[in-house]
Amino acid sequence: MSQQAKVAGGLPPDPDNPGWVKGWGVVRNSPWHLYAVCVTEGEANQALEEAGSEYQVIYGSHELGYDSFMSESSSIGR
Repeated sequence: MSQQAKVAGGLPPDPDNPGWVKGWGVVRNSPWHLYAVCVTEGEANQALEEAGSEYQVIYGSHELGYDSFMSESSSIGR
């Protein structure tokens, strides 16, 4: 079972999606895993070093309480 994502406090709400916040996600596409959601790209890059080379940093929206993450251009994850 996957570890729960590290989600930073103070993420701004996504005005287009109630219950979602905007931030920098550290994600692995296959198999899907949301490692972290960070306020800044720099913080996400630090988390990326912990997560490993299978992960990438992308900006988008995260649904609080779930492992969902949507990039600015497409939906990623569940």
